[in-house]
Amino acid sequence: MLINFITFTVGLLGVGLVAFGAWLILPAAGYITAGAFCLLWSWLAANAAARATQPAKPTNNEEEC
Repeated sequence: MLINFITFTVGLLGVGLVAFGAWLILPAAGYITAGAFCLLWSWLAANAAARATQPAKPTNNEEEC
């Protein structure tokens, strides 16, 4: 449980630092970078949720009956 929290916190800190570094170069780049990371996060979360709720694969028990 603790490792999940640490991993999430370090990842969040990393995203913030990358966006802040881009903002130091050009303020608009910081917002674009943060938005891109948000889109990537939501896409990854949607894929993880879809994989977790997939139905069971059908079996070929009809031939045995």
